[in-house]
Amino acid sequence: MKQAPDSEPTKIFVAGVGLRGSGYPNAWNTIRILRAQNDLETVECGKWLPEEFRLWRFTKQPHLKAAFQFASLLFANALSVVKLLRLNRSRSITYVPYPGIFLLWLVSWIPARWRPRCVCDAYVSIWDTLYQDRKMGSATSFVANFLLRCESRALKAAEIVLVDTEANAEHVSELFNVPRARIRAFPLALEISGCKVPPAVARHGRTTRVLFIGTFVPLQGATLIARAIDALRGHEDLEFLIIGDGQQAEEAARWLRAHPGVRWWRDWQSPEVLADELAQADICLGVFGGGGKASRVLPFKLYLAMAAGKAIITQEAYGTPGTPAIPALVVPPVADALKAAILDLASNRDERARLEQAAATYYREYLGENAIARAWRSLLTELRT
Repeated sequence: MKQAPDSEPTKIFVAGVGLRGSGYPNAWNTIRILRAQNDLETVECGKWLPEEFRLWRFTKQPHLKAAFQFASLLFANALSVVKLLRLNRSRSITYVPYPGIFLLWLVSWIPARWRPRCVCDAYVSIWDTLYQDRKMGSATSFVANFLLRCESRALKAAEIVLVDTEANAEHVSELFNVPRARIRAFPLALEISGCKVPPAVARHGRTTRVLFIGTFVPLQGATLIARAIDALRGHEDLEFLIIGDGQQAEEAARWLRAHPGVRWWRDWQSPEVLADELAQADICLGVFGGGGKASRVLPFKLYLAMAAGKAIITQEAYGTPGTPAIPALVVPPVADALKAAILDLASNRDERARLEQAAATYYREYLGENAIARAWRSLLTELRT
């Protein structure tokens, strides 16, 4: 909600080379929310990458091409630093969208008295993504250790580091040796109007539609989900839609192959298609990857499911941005437990209706745009004192 300013708007500079699009919507939508506040003004000092750009694809390219793209990214961030130092002489707060470590690494070499006061997105660690989530190499290799040191140096140059859950705040503090007092957990930002989530579809047929959206990496527990779905063969009152692909897709496929109740779209879908499928789903599945990062995150797809007012099943260990427990049916990350939960929720329409209503209320009160605006106002007030 906009507020009438009592004086000149507070300036927030936006610097770095940011990611946007359906894969990385947080920063773009955060800035949209900030711009909607009458007493805040954003000043662009950076640029945005194309919406289809994916940082992890560096690892899939020939070394020479990857090195050239990396150098181009670093150079673009250097230009952003120069522009920021020229425009932001008062050292007003600078918001650095993900992936902020490129700009922050450059900023770290500036003496502290002249260094911009940066609030950076770190809800996805590049080191974690490569060596924990996707397991694309040895976490003890020279390259991995070099990246870890660079990311640590970069994050230490920020005045405030933003993550998505309190559990990730603890993790980032420990992994990168960043003081815990400089890390905040904020909800992720999405655009409901942009997603065009239609009203829930009243489905009076005899089938219950179960939806899983996600990348097939260990975090998601996609193979566990596939085993649970395989164990539900013969339940003609259940139908499953799976949207996603990834390194564990072929392993999961052995459990899903020739399943009469499964549709699997391995190509990523547009926000409009995802919104339509969310609207038609009866149950949405979260993550079932067990410990580690899987237990620290509140996946973006669960934000979408709650915003759409959907009944959710997810593993019992998950993180939140300092908010109460989410309204969901939670289970241990075990295939038999997930199978039982799907059957239980599919047969209990009243419980699904309760979870649906609670999900929409939870999103509105704790994760929506007003909650994000409040979090930013609180942070700005703190940094001004």
